[in-house]
Amino acid sequence: MQATDHDIPSAYATAQAHLQAGRLAQARRTATEALKTDGPNARLSLVLGQAHAAEDDDDHDDRAEAAYQEGLQAFPDDVELLAAYAELCLRSDYMDRPARFRRGPELAERLRELAPGSAQALRVEQIAAGKTMSGPKPPSPVRTQMHDARLVLTAVGDPAAAAAQARAHAEGRPDDARLATLAETLAALAGPGRAPLRWMVRFPQHTLVIRAALCSLILLAVPAFQWNDWARMAVVVAVAPSTLLQSVLRGARHRAGTRPFVAHAEPGTEHRAEPPAEPRDVPDFPVLPPVPAPSGRETAVACVVLAGFLAALVGSAVWGYQQYADYPRYTVAAPDRLRGYERLEDTPVQQLTESLMGESLAGDGGRPFAYVYGRKDQNLALVTVFGAVGDFHDMTSDAVESFHGDFESGLIGTGLTTNGTVSADPGRLGGAMRCLSYQALGGGLVNACTWGDKGSVGTVLSADSGRGLETAADLARAVREAVLHEEGGR
Repeated sequence: MQATDHDIPSAYATAQAHLQAGRLAQARRTATEALKTDGPNARLSLVLGQAHAAEDDDDHDDRAEAAYQEGLQAFPDDVELLAAYAELCLRSDYMDRPARFRRGPELAERLRELAPGSAQALRVEQIAAGKTMSGPKPPSPVRTQMHDARLVLTAVGDPAAAAAQARAHAEGRPDDARLATLAETLAALAGPGRAPLRWMVRFPQHTLVIRAALCSLILLAVPAFQWNDWARMAVVVAVAPSTLLQSVLRGARHRAGTRPFVAHAEPGTEHRAEPPAEPRDVPDFPVLPPVPAPSGRETAVACVVLAGFLAALVGSAVWGYQQYADYPRYTVAAPDRLRGYERLEDTPVQQLTESLMGESLAGDGGRPFAYVYGRKDQNLALVTVFGAVGDFHDMTSDAVESFHGDFESGLIGTGLTTNGTVSADPGRLGGAMRCLSYQALGGGLVNACTWGDKGSVGTVLSADSGRGLETAADLARAVREAVLHEEGGR
Protein backbone atom coordinates (compact mmCIF):
# COMPACT_ATOMS: atom_id res chain seq x y z
CA MET A 1 0.00 0.00 0.00
CA GLN A 2 1.37 3.38 -0.96
CA ALA A 3 1.39 5.95 1.87
CA THR A 4 0.53 9.55 1.17
CA ASP A 5 2.73 12.35 2.45
CA HIS A 6 0.33 12.98 5.33
CA ASP A 7 -0.26 9.41 6.61
CA ILE A 8 2.59 9.08 9.08
CA PRO A 9 2.28 12.56 10.65
CA SER A 10 -1.45 11.93 11.10
CA ALA A 11 -0.87 8.53 12.70
CA TYR A 12 1.80 9.96 15.01
CA ALA A 13 -0.40 12.90 16.00
CA THR A 14 -3.30 10.56 16.78
CA ALA A 15 -1.13 8.15 18.79
CA GLN A 16 0.50 11.05 20.66
CA ALA A 17 -2.91 12.51 21.51
CA HIS A 18 -4.04 9.15 22.92
CA LEU A 19 -0.82 8.89 24.95
CA GLN A 20 -1.17 12.37 26.45
CA ALA A 21 -4.80 11.68 27.32
CA GLY A 22 -3.85 8.43 29.11
CA ARG A 23 -5.46 6.17 26.51
CA LEU A 24 -2.42 3.91 26.38
CA ALA A 25 -3.99 0.93 24.62
CA GLN A 26 -5.36 3.15 21.84
CA ALA A 27 -1.95 4.83 21.47
CA ARG A 28 -0.23 1.45 21.09
CA ARG A 29 -2.84 0.20 18.64
CA THR A 30 -2.56 3.30 16.43
CA ALA A 31 1.25 3.25 16.41
CA THR A 32 1.44 -0.50 15.76
CA GLU A 33 -1.00 -0.38 12.83
CA ALA A 34 0.84 2.57 11.26
CA LEU A 35 4.21 0.84 11.61
CA LYS A 36 2.84 -2.33 9.97
CA THR A 37 1.30 -0.33 7.14
CA ASP A 38 3.95 2.28 6.42
CA GLY A 39 7.16 0.73 7.70
CA PRO A 40 9.71 1.99 10.24
CA ASN A 41 9.25 5.45 11.66
CA ALA A 42 11.19 6.93 14.57
CA ARG A 43 8.30 8.92 16.00
CA LEU A 44 5.87 6.01 15.92
CA SER A 45 8.41 3.71 17.59
CA LEU A 46 8.93 6.36 20.25
CA VAL A 47 5.24 6.75 21.09
CA LEU A 48 4.75 2.97 21.03
CA GLY A 49 7.57 2.47 23.54
CA GLN A 50 6.33 5.33 25.73
CA ALA A 51 2.80 3.89 25.74
CA HIS A 52 4.19 0.56 26.98
CA ALA A 53 6.55 2.14 29.55
CA ALA A 54 3.72 4.23 30.98
CA GLU A 55 2.00 1.04 32.19
CA ASP A 56 4.78 0.60 34.80
CA ASP A 57 4.72 -3.17 34.36
CA ASP A 58 7.61 -5.57 33.72
CA ASP A 59 5.99 -7.13 30.66
CA HIS A 60 5.19 -3.73 29.19
CA ASP A 61 8.74 -2.55 29.93
CA ASP A 62 10.03 -5.49 27.88
CA ARG A 63 7.75 -4.50 25.00
CA ALA A 64 8.85 -0.85 25.33
CA GLU A 65 12.47 -1.97 25.04
CA ALA A 66 11.61 -3.99 21.94
CA ALA A 67 9.90 -0.96 20.37
CA TYR A 68 12.87 1.28 21.07
CA GLN A 69 15.35 -1.28 19.74
CA GLU A 70 13.34 -1.77 16.56
CA GLY A 71 13.21 1.97 16.00
CA LEU A 72 16.93 2.41 16.64
CA GLN A 73 17.77 -0.34 14.15
CA ALA A 74 16.30 1.88 11.42
CA PHE A 75 17.29 5.20 12.99
CA PRO A 76 20.35 4.64 15.18
CA ASP A 77 21.03 8.35 15.70
CA ASP A 78 17.52 9.48 16.62
CA VAL A 79 17.95 11.60 19.75
CA GLU A 80 14.43 11.13 21.09
CA LEU A 81 14.55 7.35 20.76
CA LEU A 82 17.98 7.19 22.35
CA ALA A 83 16.88 9.35 25.26
CA ALA A 84 13.70 7.34 25.88
CA TYR A 85 15.57 4.02 25.71
CA ALA A 86 18.39 5.31 27.93
CA GLU A 87 15.88 6.50 30.52
CA LEU A 88 14.11 3.13 30.49
CA CYS A 89 17.42 1.32 31.01
CA LEU A 90 18.70 3.64 33.72
CA ARG A 91 15.47 3.35 35.68
CA SER A 92 15.32 -0.47 35.39
CA ASP A 93 16.05 -2.77 38.31
CA TYR A 94 19.56 -4.22 38.26
CA MET A 95 18.46 -7.48 39.89
CA ASP A 96 15.53 -8.11 37.54
CA ARG A 97 16.97 -6.82 34.25
CA PRO A 98 20.79 -6.59 34.65
CA ALA A 99 21.47 -6.54 30.89
CA ARG A 100 19.05 -3.68 30.35
CA PHE A 101 20.46 -1.77 33.30
CA ARG A 102 24.04 -2.08 31.93
CA ARG A 103 22.96 -0.67 28.57
CA GLY A 104 21.89 2.62 30.22
CA PRO A 105 25.35 4.27 30.55
CA GLU A 106 26.26 3.23 26.99
CA LEU A 107 23.13 4.85 25.60
CA ALA A 108 23.69 7.98 27.72
CA GLU A 109 27.23 8.31 26.37
CA ARG A 110 25.98 7.88 22.79
CA LEU A 111 23.40 10.59 23.41
CA ARG A 112 26.03 12.99 24.76
CA GLU A 113 28.09 12.44 21.60
CA LEU A 114 25.16 13.09 19.26
CA ALA A 115 23.49 16.02 21.04
CA PRO A 116 25.73 17.60 23.69
CA GLY A 117 23.88 20.10 25.83
CA SER A 118 20.46 19.12 24.48
CA ALA A 119 17.45 18.82 26.76
CA GLN A 120 17.35 15.07 26.17
CA ALA A 121 21.04 14.65 27.05
CA LEU A 122 20.70 16.76 30.19
CA ARG A 123 17.70 14.79 31.38
CA VAL A 124 19.47 11.47 30.88
CA GLU A 125 22.56 12.82 32.65
CA GLN A 126 20.40 13.77 35.61
CA ILE A 127 18.97 10.27 35.77
CA ALA A 128 22.41 8.68 35.36
CA ALA A 129 23.72 10.78 38.25
CA GLY A 130 20.86 9.66 40.46
CA LYS A 131 18.88 12.92 40.09
CA THR A 132 15.50 11.37 39.51
CA MET A 133 12.18 13.17 39.75
CA SER A 134 12.46 13.06 43.54
CA GLY A 135 15.74 15.00 43.37
CA PRO A 136 16.43 18.61 42.36
CA LYS A 137 13.78 19.99 40.07
CA PRO A 138 15.00 20.53 36.49
CA PRO A 139 14.90 24.10 35.16
CA SER A 140 11.61 25.30 33.76
CA PRO A 141 11.19 25.71 30.00
CA VAL A 142 11.08 29.50 30.42
CA ARG A 143 14.32 29.59 32.43
CA THR A 144 16.04 27.34 29.88
CA GLN A 145 14.76 29.48 27.03
CA MET A 146 15.90 32.74 28.66
CA HIS A 147 19.28 31.26 29.62
CA ASP A 148 20.03 30.01 26.09
CA ALA A 149 18.88 33.21 24.36
CA ARG A 150 20.94 35.35 26.77
CA LEU A 151 24.02 33.18 26.23
CA VAL A 152 23.87 33.37 22.43
CA LEU A 153 22.95 37.06 22.26
CA THR A 154 25.90 37.88 24.49
CA ALA A 155 28.31 35.67 22.53
CA VAL A 156 27.25 36.64 19.00
CA GLY A 157 26.17 40.24 19.59
CA ASP A 158 24.16 40.98 16.46
CA PRO A 159 20.59 39.65 16.97
CA ALA A 160 20.03 38.85 13.28
CA ALA A 161 23.31 36.93 13.08
CA ALA A 162 22.50 35.11 16.31
CA ALA A 163 19.10 34.08 14.94
CA ALA A 164 20.63 32.90 11.65
CA GLN A 165 23.33 30.85 13.38
CA ALA A 166 20.82 29.30 15.78
CA ARG A 167 18.60 28.35 12.83
CA ALA A 168 21.50 26.71 11.00
CA HIS A 169 22.60 24.87 14.13
CA ALA A 170 19.04 23.65 14.81
CA GLU A 171 18.67 22.38 11.24
CA GLY A 172 21.79 20.29 11.82
CA ARG A 173 20.11 18.70 14.86
CA PRO A 174 16.44 18.33 13.87
CA ASP A 175 15.59 16.21 16.92
CA ASP A 176 17.00 18.66 19.49
CA ALA A 177 13.98 20.43 20.98
CA ARG A 178 16.18 22.80 22.97
CA LEU A 179 17.96 24.05 19.85
CA ALA A 180 14.66 24.35 17.99
CA THR A 181 13.24 26.50 20.79
CA LEU A 182 16.37 28.65 20.84
CA ALA A 183 16.20 29.22 17.08
CA GLU A 184 12.55 30.27 17.22
CA THR A 185 13.22 32.50 20.24
CA LEU A 186 16.12 34.37 18.64
CA ALA A 187 14.17 34.76 15.39
CA ALA A 188 11.31 36.37 17.33
CA LEU A 189 13.64 38.63 19.32
CA ALA A 190 15.48 39.77 16.18
CA GLY A 191 12.34 41.36 14.75
CA PRO A 192 11.95 45.14 14.35
CA GLY A 193 11.13 47.05 17.52
CA ARG A 194 12.21 44.15 19.75
CA ALA A 195 15.33 45.83 21.19
CA PRO A 196 13.67 46.41 24.61
CA LEU A 197 12.71 42.74 24.78
CA ARG A 198 16.27 41.69 23.95
CA TRP A 199 17.53 43.96 26.74
CA MET A 200 15.10 42.30 29.15
CA VAL A 201 16.40 38.86 28.13
CA ARG A 202 20.03 39.87 28.57
CA PHE A 203 19.54 41.69 31.87
CA PRO A 204 16.66 39.96 33.70
CA GLN A 205 17.66 41.15 37.18
CA HIS A 206 17.95 44.77 36.07
CA THR A 207 14.54 44.44 34.45
CA LEU A 208 13.04 43.00 37.62
CA VAL A 209 14.40 45.82 39.79
CA ILE A 210 13.31 48.57 37.37
CA ARG A 211 9.83 47.10 36.97
CA ALA A 212 9.34 46.73 40.72
CA ALA A 213 10.64 50.26 41.36
CA LEU A 214 8.26 51.72 38.79
CA CYS A 215 5.31 49.82 40.27
CA SER A 216 6.25 51.01 43.76
CA LEU A 217 6.53 54.64 42.62
CA ILE A 218 3.10 54.50 41.00
CA LEU A 219 1.52 52.92 44.08
CA LEU A 220 3.00 55.51 46.44
CA ALA A 221 2.32 58.45 44.10
CA VAL A 222 -1.43 57.82 44.30
CA PRO A 223 -1.79 58.82 47.98
CA ALA A 224 1.13 61.27 47.84
CA PHE A 225 -0.53 63.38 45.13
CA GLN A 226 -4.05 62.36 46.16
CA TRP A 227 -4.84 60.90 42.76
CA ASN A 228 -7.93 58.85 42.13
CA ASP A 229 -7.60 55.24 43.30
CA TRP A 230 -8.00 54.10 39.70
CA ALA A 231 -4.56 55.60 39.03
CA ARG A 232 -3.10 52.50 40.68
CA MET A 233 -4.06 50.64 37.52
CA ALA A 234 -1.14 52.45 35.86
CA VAL A 235 1.06 49.64 37.19
CA VAL A 236 -0.09 47.81 34.06
CA VAL A 237 2.34 50.05 32.17
CA ALA A 238 5.18 48.62 34.24
CA VAL A 239 4.23 44.97 33.75
CA ALA A 240 3.11 45.22 30.10
CA PRO A 241 6.64 44.73 28.64
CA SER A 242 7.13 41.60 30.75
CA THR A 243 3.76 40.27 29.60
CA LEU A 244 4.73 40.94 25.99
CA LEU A 245 8.04 39.13 26.46
CA GLN A 246 6.31 36.11 27.98
CA SER A 247 3.94 36.06 25.01
CA VAL A 248 6.87 36.12 22.57
CA LEU A 249 8.63 33.31 24.45
CA ARG A 250 5.46 31.24 24.62
CA GLY A 251 4.91 31.66 20.87
CA ALA A 252 8.48 30.57 20.16
CA ARG A 253 8.05 27.42 22.28
CA HIS A 254 4.81 26.62 20.49
CA ARG A 255 6.37 27.00 17.05
CA ALA A 256 9.34 24.85 18.07
CA GLY A 257 6.99 22.17 19.40
CA THR A 258 4.98 22.00 16.18
CA ARG A 259 7.93 21.48 13.84
CA PRO A 260 7.43 18.49 11.51
CA PHE A 261 9.37 15.40 12.59
CA VAL A 262 9.47 13.76 9.17
CA ALA A 263 10.17 15.08 5.75
CA HIS A 264 7.42 15.12 3.12
CA ALA A 265 7.79 12.65 0.30
CA GLU A 266 6.94 13.33 -3.25
CA PRO A 267 3.46 12.09 -4.20
CA GLY A 268 3.54 8.52 -5.45
CA THR A 269 6.71 7.52 -3.60
CA GLU A 270 7.11 5.46 -0.46
CA HIS A 271 7.09 7.69 2.61
CA ARG A 272 9.90 6.95 5.02
CA ALA A 273 11.33 9.12 7.82
CA GLU A 274 14.87 10.35 7.21
CA PRO A 275 17.57 9.93 9.85
CA PRO A 276 18.84 13.11 11.49
CA ALA A 277 21.37 15.08 9.51
CA GLU A 278 24.87 15.52 10.80
CA PRO A 279 25.30 18.69 12.89
CA ARG A 280 26.43 21.64 10.86
CA ASP A 281 29.58 23.47 11.81
CA VAL A 282 28.39 26.93 12.75
CA PRO A 283 31.29 29.22 13.67
CA ASP A 284 31.15 31.29 16.87
CA PHE A 285 28.05 29.49 18.08
CA PRO A 286 28.40 28.58 21.77
CA VAL A 287 27.76 25.09 23.09
CA LEU A 288 24.67 25.13 25.28
CA PRO A 289 25.71 24.10 28.79
CA PRO A 290 23.37 22.77 31.47
CA VAL A 291 21.10 25.50 32.80
CA PRO A 292 22.38 26.52 36.25
CA ALA A 293 20.10 26.66 39.24
CA PRO A 294 19.18 30.13 40.53
CA SER A 295 22.20 31.67 42.23
CA GLY A 296 22.19 33.13 45.72
CA ARG A 297 22.35 36.60 44.22
CA GLU A 298 19.32 35.98 42.04
CA THR A 299 17.38 34.69 45.03
CA ALA A 300 18.45 37.64 47.20
CA VAL A 301 17.50 40.19 44.54
CA ALA A 302 14.11 38.52 44.00
CA CYS A 303 13.43 38.52 47.76
CA VAL A 304 14.41 42.18 48.15
CA VAL A 305 12.31 43.19 45.14
CA LEU A 306 9.32 41.23 46.41
CA ALA A 307 9.65 42.71 49.90
CA GLY A 308 9.94 46.23 48.48
CA PHE A 309 6.93 45.82 46.24
CA LEU A 310 4.79 44.37 49.03
CA ALA A 311 5.86 47.22 51.32
CA ALA A 312 4.86 49.77 48.67
CA LEU A 313 1.56 48.00 48.05
CA VAL A 314 0.66 47.85 51.75
CA GLY A 315 1.94 51.37 52.37
CA SER A 316 -0.10 52.75 49.48
CA ALA A 317 -3.24 50.99 50.70
CA VAL A 318 -2.80 52.13 54.33
CA TRP A 319 -1.86 55.67 53.35
CA GLY A 320 -4.79 55.88 50.93
CA TYR A 321 -7.24 54.58 53.52
CA GLN A 322 -5.98 57.08 56.09
CA GLN A 323 -6.59 59.87 53.59
CA TYR A 324 -10.02 58.49 52.80
CA ALA A 325 -11.05 58.06 56.43
CA ASP A 326 -9.52 61.35 57.62
CA TYR A 327 -11.78 64.38 57.91
CA PRO A 328 -11.39 67.94 59.21
CA ARG A 329 -12.52 68.46 62.82
CA TYR A 330 -14.65 71.58 63.19
CA THR A 331 -15.88 73.51 66.16
CA VAL A 332 -18.96 75.67 65.68
CA ALA A 333 -18.95 79.25 67.00
CA ALA A 334 -21.16 81.80 65.32
CA PRO A 335 -20.18 85.49 65.64
CA ASP A 336 -22.63 88.03 67.03
CA ARG A 337 -22.57 90.06 63.82
CA LEU A 338 -22.04 88.97 60.24
CA ARG A 339 -22.01 91.20 57.14
CA GLY A 340 -23.82 93.89 59.08
CA TYR A 341 -26.51 91.53 60.38
CA GLU A 342 -27.09 90.62 64.03
CA ARG A 343 -27.50 87.10 65.33
CA LEU A 344 -31.08 86.40 66.35
CA GLU A 345 -31.80 83.95 69.17
CA ASP A 346 -34.61 81.40 69.52
CA THR A 347 -36.39 82.36 66.33
CA PRO A 348 -39.04 79.97 64.97
CA VAL A 349 -36.84 79.39 61.91
CA GLN A 350 -33.86 78.44 64.07
CA GLN A 351 -35.92 76.09 66.24
CA LEU A 352 -37.45 74.41 63.17
CA THR A 353 -34.12 73.89 61.38
CA GLU A 354 -32.43 72.56 64.54
CA SER A 355 -35.26 70.07 64.97
CA LEU A 356 -35.14 68.94 61.34
CA MET A 357 -31.34 68.57 61.34
CA GLY A 358 -31.41 66.59 64.57
CA GLU A 359 -33.93 64.14 63.13
CA SER A 360 -32.09 63.72 59.81
CA LEU A 361 -28.75 63.08 61.53
CA ALA A 362 -30.03 60.74 64.22
CA GLY A 363 -27.57 57.85 64.51
CA ASP A 364 -25.04 59.36 62.06
CA GLY A 365 -22.85 60.97 64.70
CA GLY A 366 -23.21 64.48 63.25
CA ARG A 367 -23.63 67.50 65.55
CA PRO A 368 -26.29 69.85 64.14
CA PHE A 369 -26.23 73.61 64.28
CA ALA A 370 -28.51 76.42 63.12
CA TYR A 371 -28.15 80.21 63.27
CA VAL A 372 -30.23 83.11 62.04
CA TYR A 373 -29.00 86.60 61.21
CA GLY A 374 -31.09 89.70 60.55
CA ARG A 375 -32.33 92.84 62.23
CA LYS A 376 -33.20 92.56 65.91
CA ASP A 377 -35.26 95.75 65.98
CA GLN A 378 -37.55 94.35 63.31
CA ASN A 379 -37.15 90.69 64.36
CA LEU A 380 -36.52 90.08 60.64
CA ALA A 381 -34.55 86.97 59.56
CA LEU A 382 -32.47 87.65 56.45
CA VAL A 383 -29.72 84.96 56.57
CA THR A 384 -30.17 81.44 57.91
CA VAL A 385 -27.40 78.86 58.14
CA PHE A 386 -27.98 75.27 59.27
CA GLY A 387 -26.04 72.05 59.00
CA ALA A 388 -23.88 69.63 60.97
CA VAL A 389 -20.27 68.81 61.71
CA GLY A 390 -18.79 65.33 62.20
CA ASP A 391 -17.36 62.41 60.26
CA PHE A 392 -18.59 62.69 56.66
CA HIS A 393 -15.49 61.14 55.03
CA ASP A 394 -17.65 59.61 52.29
CA MET A 395 -18.74 63.08 51.17
CA THR A 396 -18.16 63.78 47.47
CA SER A 397 -19.33 66.39 45.00
CA ASP A 398 -21.91 63.87 43.78
CA ALA A 399 -23.21 63.50 47.32
CA VAL A 400 -23.51 67.30 47.64
CA GLU A 401 -25.37 67.41 44.34
CA SER A 402 -27.69 64.63 45.54
CA PHE A 403 -28.30 66.41 48.84
CA HIS A 404 -28.99 69.67 47.04
CA GLY A 405 -31.29 67.83 44.61
CA ASP A 406 -33.31 66.48 47.55
CA PHE A 407 -33.59 70.03 48.89
CA GLU A 408 -34.80 71.25 45.50
CA SER A 409 -37.29 68.40 45.23
CA GLY A 410 -38.63 69.31 48.68
CA LEU A 411 -39.16 72.90 47.58
CA ILE A 412 -40.97 71.81 44.43
CA GLY A 413 -43.08 69.39 46.49
CA THR A 414 -44.38 72.30 48.57
CA GLY A 415 -45.42 74.18 45.44
CA LEU A 416 -42.46 76.56 45.26
CA THR A 417 -40.81 77.46 41.97
CA THR A 418 -37.05 76.99 41.59
CA ASN A 419 -34.74 78.49 38.97
CA GLY A 420 -32.26 75.63 38.56
CA THR A 421 -28.93 74.97 40.24
CA VAL A 422 -25.34 76.05 39.58
CA SER A 423 -21.98 74.90 40.93
CA ALA A 424 -20.02 77.45 42.98
CA ASP A 425 -16.53 77.78 44.39
CA PRO A 426 -16.60 76.24 47.90
CA GLY A 427 -13.90 78.59 49.16
CA ARG A 428 -11.04 78.06 51.60
CA LEU A 429 -12.59 75.10 53.42
CA GLY A 430 -12.89 73.06 50.22
CA GLY A 431 -15.45 70.41 49.36
CA ALA A 432 -18.25 71.30 46.94
CA MET A 433 -21.04 73.89 46.79
CA ARG A 434 -24.28 74.17 44.83
CA CYS A 435 -26.64 77.18 44.72
CA LEU A 436 -30.20 77.86 43.54
CA SER A 437 -32.91 80.47 43.93
CA TYR A 438 -36.62 79.89 44.56
CA GLN A 439 -39.82 81.88 44.96
CA ALA A 440 -40.75 82.02 48.65
CA LEU A 441 -44.34 81.86 49.93
CA GLY A 442 -44.23 85.60 50.67
CA GLY A 443 -43.43 86.35 47.06
CA GLY A 444 -39.73 87.25 47.35
CA LEU A 445 -36.78 85.35 45.93
CA VAL A 446 -34.58 83.32 48.28
CA ASN A 447 -31.12 82.00 47.47
CA ALA A 448 -30.01 78.66 48.87
CA CYS A 449 -26.38 77.47 48.76
CA THR A 450 -25.49 74.01 50.03
CA TRP A 451 -21.93 72.91 50.79
CA GLY A 452 -20.38 69.63 51.84
CA ASP A 453 -16.92 68.40 52.78
CA LYS A 454 -15.58 65.48 54.82
CA GLY A 455 -16.19 67.27 58.09
CA SER A 456 -19.37 69.28 57.55
CA VAL A 457 -22.55 69.80 55.53
CA GLY A 458 -24.79 72.84 55.57
CA THR A 459 -27.04 75.25 53.72
CA VAL A 460 -27.18 79.05 53.73
CA LEU A 461 -30.51 80.72 52.93
CA SER A 462 -30.48 84.42 52.11
CA ALA A 463 -32.83 86.97 50.61
CA ASP A 464 -32.06 87.64 46.97
CA SER A 465 -30.21 90.93 46.46
CA GLY A 466 -30.84 91.03 42.75
CA ARG A 467 -27.15 90.54 41.94
CA GLY A 468 -27.32 86.86 41.03
CA LEU A 469 -26.28 83.55 42.52
CA GLU A 470 -22.58 84.41 42.52
CA THR A 471 -23.24 87.05 45.15
CA ALA A 472 -25.27 84.51 47.10
CA ALA A 473 -22.37 82.05 46.87
CA ASP A 474 -19.95 84.71 48.15
CA LEU A 475 -22.24 85.29 51.15
CA ALA A 476 -22.53 81.55 51.76
CA ARG A 477 -18.74 81.17 51.79
CA ALA A 478 -18.39 84.03 54.26
CA VAL A 479 -21.07 82.59 56.56
CA ARG A 480 -19.57 79.10 56.41
CA GLU A 481 -16.06 80.32 57.23
CA ALA A 482 -17.34 82.53 60.03
CA VAL A 483 -19.33 79.73 61.71
CA LEU A 484 -16.93 76.78 61.27
CA HIS A 485 -13.46 76.71 62.81
CA GLU A 486 -10.99 73.90 62.19
CA GLU A 487 -9.35 72.43 65.27
CA GLY A 488 -5.69 73.46 65.13
CA GLY A 489 -6.37 75.81 62.19
CA ARG A 490 -5.13 75.48 58.62
